[in-house]
Amino acid sequence: MEKRDMRGGNYSAELEAPSVYRQRRRDLARSIGRGVIVIWGNGDDRGAGDVGTFRQNSDFYYLTGVELPNAILVLRPAEEEEYLFLPPRDPDVEQWTGPKWGPGEEAEEALGFDHVDSLSPSQITLEARIRPVPGFESRLQAWLSSDTAELFTIYPALSRGEELGPAHRFVSGLRERMTSFAVRDCSGEIAEMRIRKTEGEIALMRRAVAATIEGHHAAAATLRPGIAEGAVDGAIYAAFRAAGAEGLAFPSIVGSGFNATTLHYDQNVDVCTEGELVVVDIGARFGYYCGDLTRTYPVNGSFSPRQRELYELVLEAHDRVAEAMKPGLTLFDLRKIAYGVFEDSPLRDSKGERLGQYFIHGLGHHLGLDAHDPGGDHLKLEPGMVITNEPGLYIPDEAIGIRIEDDHLLTATGNESLSAELPTRVEEIEKMMAG
Repeated sequence: MEKRDMRGGNYSAELEAPSVYRQRRRDLARSIGRGVIVIWGNGDDRGAGDVGTFRQNSDFYYLTGVELPNAILVLRPAEEEEYLFLPPRDPDVEQWTGPKWGPGEEAEEALGFDHVDSLSPSQITLEARIRPVPGFESRLQAWLSSDTAELFTIYPALSRGEELGPAHRFVSGLRERMTSFAVRDCSGEIAEMRIRKTEGEIALMRRAVAATIEGHHAAAATLRPGIAEGAVDGAIYAAFRAAGAEGLAFPSIVGSGFNATTLHYDQNVDVCTEGELVVVDIGARFGYYCGDLTRTYPVNGSFSPRQRELYELVLEAHDRVAEAMKPGLTLFDLRKIAYGVFEDSPLRDSKGERLGQYFIHGLGHHLGLDAHDPGGDHLKLEPGMVITNEPGLYIPDEAIGIRIEDDHLLTATGNESLSAELPTRVEEIEKMMAG
C-alpha cells in the first residue's frame, strides 16, 4: 500500500473523484442561477499543543470533497466561475497539525478547482513592481457590487439567544461596510440535492454499513455477564477501524438493563449484568458516509421467555415495515404500521395495558453524510433515498429496552436492506453470540 499525500487533510477513508464534486457545484449554481454563492467550511483554530480531530461541514464536503479547515467556496453562476479560498500555509502551525494544501496551482490540480486563492490579502511582483492581491473579503465586496447584490449562503433563521454561525457573523460584519445587498438562504437547494443518493454515494454507504456490521459482530463476541459497557464500546470501535472506517458516525450506544430504555444513552460506563438485555446502536463512518444499525442482545447469550416474546414483537413490527417500504409512502406512514403491531398485540405491560405507549420515537430517519440526513417524517419516499427502520419498545418498569434497526435503500419498486446479512432472529442472535 502506498503512503498517502497528507496535504489534503485525509480524515476520510475514501473520496470520490474531483469531477463528482465539480458537477454538484455546477448543479447548485444552475439551480440558483444568479448572485454570489458562498459556503463556509468548518473552522479549526487549534493552537500549538491542542489535540483533536477535524471534521468538515457536511454541505461543504458534499460540494467540494475538501477536508481542509477554514476553507470557503464561492460560486458565481452568471459567470460560470468557482473559487476555493484557503488560508495561506503556515509552517509553524503545520508542525502541529500536519502539512496542508495552500493557495496555488498545485492545489487547483489536486482538488479539482480552476481557482484556489488565498483568504488573506497578499502581493506579487510583476515587472519589478509590487502589486497587491485582494483577499476573500475584498473580492466578495466587489462581486456583490456587480452581481445583482444577492448573497446566497447557508443562512437559517436563528432563535433568540442562539449562537451565530460563521455565515451570520460574517454577514453582520459585512453589513457594517456595505448595506446594499440581500442575503438568501440556499440550504434548501443543497438539502434537495443531498436527499437522493448517487451510485457513488451508495457505494460508500455500503462500506459504512459493512464496517458497522463488523462492529456488531465484535459486540456480540465480547458481551458476557460482568463486562463493562465501555469494554464493548472499545471492541466496536476497534472493529470499525480494522474494517477501514475513519471512525464513528455518532457516539456509540451500549445500554444494558435500564440504560436500554434511555434512547440516546451514550455514557457507556455501567456493567452488563446476568439476565439483562443490551441495546447496541452503532454506526461507522466511511468516506464521511454513515452506517446506523441497532441490535438487542441478551447479556448471557439467551433470551428469557419474557424478553423473547417482546423481542419477537419488535421484530414483527420491523419486518412489517420492511415489507411495506416503497416510494410514495412517508416515514410517518411506516411508523403507523409499527405502532399498529404494538397496539394490536395481545401482550401487555405489568399493569395490563397495551404496548403502543412504549414506542416513543419515530420509525426512522434519512441517512447519508450525517446520521440524521436532510428529510423528514412527511416527505414522500423516492428511489435513491436511504432511511433507517428502527421500531422499539422501552419499558422502564421492567428495565427492558429493545430496538432493531436496519438501513434501507429505496428502489423503483420497493427497497433493499443494506444490512440484511446482520442477523435479527432470536436463534440467529443467540448463535452469533455463541460464536
